[in-house]
Amino acid sequence: MVVPKLQDSLSYSGSSSALWASLGSISKWFGGQDENMRVQLMSPPRIKKAVAIGIHGFFPIKMIRNIIGEPTGTSVKFANEAALGIQRWAEQNGQVLEIEKIALEGEGIVHDRVEYLYRLLSAWIDRLHDADFIMVAAHSQGTPVAVQLVAKLIEEGHADNKKIGILGMAGISIGPFYGLDQKLVMRAYTQFESDSLRELFAFQNLESLQARRYIQGLRAVIAHGVKISFIGSVNDQLVPLYSSLCTHVNHPHIYRAIYVDGRVHAPSFIIHLIELLTKLRNMGYSDHGIIRDLSDSLAGTFTGGGHSMIYYEHAVYDIAIKYTLETTSIPKIPVKVDKFEVPTPSNYNPYNLPWTVRGMLEQDFVRRHLLDDVKKILDKFDDWNPDTKALKDIKYRLSAIRGNAPLEVA
Repeated sequence: MVVPKLQDSLSYSGSSSALWASLGSISKWFGGQDENMRVQLMSPPRIKKAVAIGIHGFFPIKMIRNIIGEPTGTSVKFANEAALGIQRWAEQNGQVLEIEKIALEGEGIVHDRVEYLYRLLSAWIDRLHDADFIMVAAHSQGTPVAVQLVAKLIEEGHADNKKIGILGMAGISIGPFYGLDQKLVMRAYTQFESDSLRELFAFQNLESLQARRYIQGLRAVIAHGVKISFIGSVNDQLVPLYSSLCTHVNHPHIYRAIYVDGRVHAPSFIIHLIELLTKLRNMGYSDHGIIRDLSDSLAGTFTGGGHSMIYYEHAVYDIAIKYTLETTSIPKIPVKVDKFEVPTPSNYNPYNLPWTVRGMLEQDFVRRHLLDDVKKILDKFDDWNPDTKALKDIKYRLSAIRGNAPLEVA
């Protein structure tokens, strides 16, 4: 499954109230507040021609299989899945449209891939010009590649007057898990592969050239009205949730969701907690840093190929397409980038988690509007019997959320 659903995070509205909501959002955004920073759901537009573009991630021949699973995620697969998702959307809305599929294959570091794939894409420029809708589906390292590639299309004038969406599946927005590079034996790779692998970890430093180029690309595409869906896998072995959900970047044109592999017995408490946190982010509120504090404990906790299974799920593509096509736009709001420290043994404070979770659950907005979610989380917490050391530690630390005072609307 993929949660939260759009209708659980965004509200429907008519044109007049949507306008006032957008104006109110803009004023609050510039005033430094996070409240009500969101787009709204609207009626489906008419689309005549669409283009589905697939961009694969880091895909070395010698990649260790027990870390990311079998690397079957090719650009052809993503283009095909995105096209099928567009077709499903069209059928649900009684529309008939032409769909062009473009698979962009090419290895290397992010910047080199952007330049190379842009040259490949030049063969389809006329198709892009004719399209009403462009959907780019990317995985892992392909996520920053997709963002910067679309930014280049915009800069060169090839993306005007179109609805454009980017789907980042398990994207390495803030790099892989900290310390994972020490577990990967670089000697097992060619020099070409090693350069690409090392670059993934450069994204952990937000001051690095790679991270700054990524942010620059995000600012450019969002200013143009592009909608971005960051979807992370709850049992990813390579990319932590704070990275796949791009938690340090804030804008109403970003939607966040999590993929839960149905074959994996993931604790209901964890799933419902993360669902609430992503819902808060989609509504323009902070997650209080809880996603960051939980991410490392989820690494390797569950069995299954979370990093590679995410792109098999149709709902992943469906939610990104629906978000792009059926929401209002407020691109004039600037992108906000928060300071972010990748959790390391030297800067991680385990005592933060109980305070931040309790604070989130008692936040006025949560208690007034999401009380059912809170009650569900507390019930799931009581029934939760973790079976790993990391999850047992989380439950022990979160025992403070069960205070004596009942959680009721103030």
